[in-house]
Amino acid sequence: MFRIGEFSKLCGLTIDTLYHYEKMKLLEPAVIDKFSNYRYYDAGQLVTVNKIMALKDASFSLEEIAEVLNQKLPLPSLIHLLENKSLTMEEELLKEMNRLDRLRTNIFLIKNGGIPQMNEITIKSIEPIRVASIRRIIPSSRFDEELTDMWTQVNEYIDRMNGKRTVPCMMLYHIGWADMDSTSMLEVEVVEPITKSFPGNEEIKVYELPTIDRMVCIVHKGPFST
Repeated sequence: MFRIGEFSKLCGLTIDTLYHYEKMKLLEPAVIDKFSNYRYYDAGQLVTVNKIMALKDASFSLEEIAEVLNQKLPLPSLIHLLENKSLTMEEELLKEMNRLDRLRTNIFLIKNGGIPQMNEITIKSIEPIRVASIRRIIPSSRFDEELTDMWTQVNEYIDRMNGKRTVPCMMLYHIGWADMDSTSMLEVEVVEPITKSFPGNEEIKVYELPTIDRMVCIVHKGPFST
């Protein structure tokens, strides 16, 4: 048997902490001397201390730990409990990492000219999207005319195939957007999401845009020129 001061040194907990754990019925002394009121602990209680420390390190509250210990869970059940807590912590960590990524993105945008809608930057996971599209290389000088023709063709084809559109329609810029001027050539794709597949043709491609685990997205309000 060990007096409270000796047990404190053995287990690495302060005497005040041991008193606190006693009040919470987390770790009560093996014996309390009725005359001196001295508290004594036995070596077997070091196992309980180790359980408490493991649960605390796994972000369990003292109230939760008391409940676990009072249930006297067998080792396999304790391991299962810790594994579940591990999964929860991983999910929370992923959320915090995503928040950190968004913050870094905002910092980068602000340093490099930025955009005013800081609070509208998000990082999303995008599910696969079934689409009908046309992809062409066009001169930037005829950007508006070419796009009008592309949108018309893809939508007329969807109608001929009795297809149904969904959202969001989009444009994909494959080549040339970053350094576009009046003489440059652009490779662009106009895309209409559809509810079910149908055959394409020589120019209309029907396929599935892949999953994107992490996409940086912004909401733009205003004309294309801004």
